[in-house]
Amino acid sequence: MTGLWKVSLARIWVFVGVASLVLPLVVAPARHADALTIKQTRALIESLSAKLAKQEQLSEALAEKYNNSKVVIGQLDRELANLRVQIIEKRRQLGTTSESMKTASVRAYVYGAADAQFLALFQQDISLSDARTQYEEQVLGNLHSLADSLKQQQASLNSSLQSETHKRAAKAVEAANIRSLLAQNAANEKSTRATLALVTKKLKRQIIDYEIAVAKAASKRGDTKAVAAAVAAAAAVGGQSAANEVIAAIKKKPGVNGSAAGSKAGMAALAAAKSVIGTPYVWGGESPRYGFDCSGLTQWAWRQAGYRIPRTAATQYYGMRHIPLNKIQPGDLLFYYNLDNDHQIDHVVMYAGSGPWGLNTIIAAAHRGTNVSLAPIFTYGLIGAGRP
Repeated sequence: MTGLWKVSLARIWVFVGVASLVLPLVVAPARHADALTIKQTRALIESLSAKLAKQEQLSEALAEKYNNSKVVIGQLDRELANLRVQIIEKRRQLGTTSESMKTASVRAYVYGAADAQFLALFQQDISLSDARTQYEEQVLGNLHSLADSLKQQQASLNSSLQSETHKRAAKAVEAANIRSLLAQNAANEKSTRATLALVTKKLKRQIIDYEIAVAKAASKRGDTKAVAAAVAAAAAVGGQSAANEVIAAIKKKPGVNGSAAGSKAGMAALAAAKSVIGTPYVWGGESPRYGFDCSGLTQWAWRQAGYRIPRTAATQYYGMRHIPLNKIQPGDLLFYYNLDNDHQIDHVVMYAGSGPWGLNTIIAAAHRGTNVSLAPIFTYGLIGAGRP
């Protein structure tokens, strides 16, 4: 199939796309489309495609930036929660210290008594006043120092909380702005895709109609290579249904019209093929001993006639002289396109020219589960004829 794609893509640009950007379209009616109109529409599609690619890149970058902002906000939220916990703990500690200071003050100044842990102060040979002074300096002094430290720590935590809160608020605003830009760009992408889809649809119709006209003209002059290229070009933008449109347009003219007589080599190849009637179809088979597939049979039969031809249906088609379908002879090969939806020449049979169906008789290894046999000619997918 490689050769077929090269032929078609050399002549036609293929784009299966998505879209956006509303631009004025001046598209000629499909049945009057020509190569110039296709070129103009293609240029518009290329422009739309380039814009869409940029929009998609921008969306990707914005999405990544938005995700990063959300990660940072999550981290700040965790830090704020931790700071709040620390502040609550410092407040608790400060409250406990304040209560201890009150208790110590009462004991020192009201009762003039000491805690057991400071009893030694009052067992010295000093006055009660001196003992109270030492008590105040050691106990109340330590409590005041602890309270001051706790207040400083609380102030530092409050400052950190305020700073982190500002950071979090700024990040939240940034994330909201990015999300807004992302939504706007997504709307632009949707608009571009819609326009591109419309333009692409018009281009597909133009190409299919153009290729139908090309195929008809090529068929009339017997140029089966040009017919195959037209089918491939239509299929590239419209799939099997488009290929079938082109094939249907050329089936009637010139049509299949052969003769019962042929060249010596062609009759010899036909005789060889008939000699193995009943041999099972085997995928990859190319001999009477092991069986045949479609192109294995045609290659083997022509080898018996003294000709070496390529192995596969596609390479046989491109390696032979192409014969108009209204001038085929016994031994000529008939080629079929896209029978299994692979968009390539994938089947070949040999024209027999005589037999149970008269001039419409062929011989072939059809498919698994069958044997080499004579059969009526069929035209679905028929793309051309070849002769070594």
